[in-house]
Amino acid sequence: MEIDSSPESVVLSHYDLIIQRLLRLGIPRDKLNQGQHGLVAFAKSNRLNIGELVSAILPTDGEEVDEDVFHESMIWLQWLMFEGDPEEALENLAKMSANQRGVCGAVWGNNDIAYRCRTCEHDPTCAICVPCFENGNHKDHDYSVIYTGGGCCDCGDITAWKREGFCSNHKGAEQIQPLPKHFAESLGPILDLLLNYWKEKLLSAKIVSEESPRVVGHAGELQKAAKELTSTVVEMLLDFCKHSESLLSFISQRVYSSAGLLDILLRAERFIMNGGVVGKLHELLLKMLSEPIFKYEFAKVFVHYYPTIVNAAISEGSDAAFKKYPLLSTFSVQILTVPTLTPRLVEEMNLLGVLLQCLGNVFIYCAGEDGRLQGHYVLGSSRVQMKVDQTAVYSVLTFDLDETCGYKDPNVCDPMTLVPPE
Repeated sequence: MEIDSSPESVVLSHYDLIIQRLLRLGIPRDKLNQGQHGLVAFAKSNRLNIGELVSAILPTDGEEVDEDVFHESMIWLQWLMFEGDPEEALENLAKMSANQRGVCGAVWGNNDIAYRCRTCEHDPTCAICVPCFENGNHKDHDYSVIYTGGGCCDCGDITAWKREGFCSNHKGAEQIQPLPKHFAESLGPILDLLLNYWKEKLLSAKIVSEESPRVVGHAGELQKAAKELTSTVVEMLLDFCKHSESLLSFISQRVYSSAGLLDILLRAERFIMNGGVVGKLHELLLKMLSEPIFKYEFAKVFVHYYPTIVNAAISEGSDAAFKKYPLLSTFSVQILTVPTLTPRLVEEMNLLGVLLQCLGNVFIYCAGEDGRLQGHYVLGSSRVQMKVDQTAVYSVLTFDLDETCGYKDPNVCDPMTLVPPE
C-alpha cells in the first residue's frame, strides 16, 4: 500500500510550527536552523521586531492548544528574555543574589509547621518558617509551634515582623538589589508582551464563562487555553522567583504595571475550574506580596473583588463559595492585618464601608419576613449560625472588620468617614 506523504498529512511538532511562523516573518532559514541560538542572534540585530517575534512564538487564536504548546513557546521566549541559555542566566542570577535575600516568603500548605513569636510579631496572624526561626535569635522570647492553614513566612517583612526578629538570611525588602541593567533591558519588553497576551486570554475565558455556564465548543477551547497558559506561565515565573529575589521584584513591578492584569488574575478563580492551577497562581501572588508597592496595588484590587465572593456565598446560600474561590480567605490575613496598609485602604478605598456593606447584605439575606435575623447566637463568641449555613461568611467578615478597626488611628473607625459603596 502506498503511504500518503503529502504535506497535508504531516503533523508538525510544536517546535516546527514556531519555525514555520518565524520563517513567514522573513527570518533567514540559516538562522533558524540554529534554533534558539539563531533567533537570539537575529533579535539582537532587529530589536524593533521583538513584538512580531513574540507574536510568532505564541500560538495563534485558531491553533489547538495544550500545555505542551505553551511550554514550547515559553522555551523560545526565555531564550529571547535572557538573550541566551535561560538555565545558565538563572544560575548566574542565583549566584549574584545568594547572600542578598531580603524577605523569605516561603509559601505554606495546610498543616505545615511554623513558629509564632509574640515577642517579634506585629499581630497574631504573623508567623515564620522553621528554618527562619532556627536561624534567628529568639532566646527568652514568647514563642510557640503552630500548624498553618496556608499563607507565607513573614521573616524579612517589616510590616509583619520586628526587625530584631529577622533571621540571619533575611534583612528586609530594602536589601533586595535591582535586576542588572542588561537583564532588565532584554527581559522587560518580552515579559510585558507575554503578560498582555496572558491577560487577553484570561479576559476571553472570563467573558465566555459569564455568557454561558456550559463550557462547550469554542467557549470550552477558550477556557482550556486560559487554563493551560496560566499553568505554564505561573510555573515559569515561580521558577524565576525561586532563582532570584531581584527577578521576583522585577516581575512584581511588571505585573502591577500591566493595566488590568491584577484584576483578572484575582478573578481567575471564578472561571479557571482547576484547583491545582488556581493554587499555583495564588502561590505566585503570595510570593509577589513581598514587594511593597505590589502589595499596595494588589490590596486595592482585592478590596474591589471582596464583595464578589461574599455575594457569591449569599446567592448560593452556603459557605461553599469560600472553598471554590479561596482567594478571599487566603489573602485577607495578608492584607488587612498590615498596620501601614489598612488605614490607607480605609481612607482611599472606603474599606470599612465595603466590609460593613457586605455584612449588611449577609444579615439582610438571613432575615425573616419580620426583619429579624433567622438564627441563633452562640454566647461568648463571634460565631453565628444563620438560617442557611453562612457561618464562614460571617466569621471572615467579622475577623476582617475586627482587624480593620483594631488600629489606633482615629480616622479608621470614625463614623463620619464612612461612605456607602457605589
